[in-house]
Amino acid sequence: MKKQPLVLAHRGLVTEYQENTLLSIQAAIDSPFCNGTEFDVFLTKDNKVVLFHDENLKRLTGIDRIIYDMTWDDLRSIQVLAEIEVDGGVRQYAKPTAIPLLEDVLETIRGKDFFVDIELKAYSPNWKRRKLGREVAKIVKRMEMLEQVVCTSFNFFMLYDLEKMHREIPSGFAYDDNMPLSVKRLNWLMESNIIGKIVHSNAVCSEYTLIDNDTIQKYHGRKMKVGTFTLYPLMPGEMPDDRKADFSKEVKRLAALGVDWIETDQPELVWKDLYG
Repeated sequence: MKKQPLVLAHRGLVTEYQENTLLSIQAAIDSPFCNGTEFDVFLTKDNKVVLFHDENLKRLTGIDRIIYDMTWDDLRSIQVLAEIEVDGGVRQYAKPTAIPLLEDVLETIRGKDFFVDIELKAYSPNWKRRKLGREVAKIVKRMEMLEQVVCTSFNFFMLYDLEKMHREIPSGFAYDDNMPLSVKRLNWLMESNIIGKIVHSNAVCSEYTLIDNDTIQKYHGRKMKVGTFTLYPLMPGEMPDDRKADFSKEVKRLAALGVDWIETDQPELVWKDLYG
């Protein structure tokens, strides 16, 4: 990776197109401010891996159904709405667009100088959902994209399943400051790499609030990469100047500590913090 952290568009370039869609990924590829992208994936009832963020389709498509219970044939005729609710506000886009398959998105990325964090989406550590790990690993390995990809998740069962099937796939456990522990204990748990050892991680992805002065140094000492999220999130209305200043300070702090990649809704702002 480059000396400066890579700038990854969070769920694709959501300032231009709907999250986790082929259009938003292509926009990130075309952007001069992105070195890569992050996106979320789920496994359908018939074992197809699709890009999507929520368990329930309602927020993004208007259809009140659970994605696990649907087949690819069900989903391929459903579109992400032009107007979607995000973080208490509404984002308006030009037109509805399709839910994509992982393999179609990776085909668009393959061979380019473009890095990808594939988040195996999970809202709880559910053993029954673990097979998403192996299905993602099969696709990444078949498409020969080991050098371009890291797979991350809040579900250690998914990562364990992924590494059990294909140990060579880069992967990392993810930490969020909403987890039911204090920031101090979460930082200790993350820095100890207890979960990472169990699931054979060679990376970690953490909310920026959990990274202190020696976190990255400890991981780099283990030859492990460190990613962080989500800097400059999109919010309803214009972000206040004081919040922009806070995020700018954090970007520069993380870069000075040596973080490997930064995920953001607004890549241009992170890029300007890093390169002026």
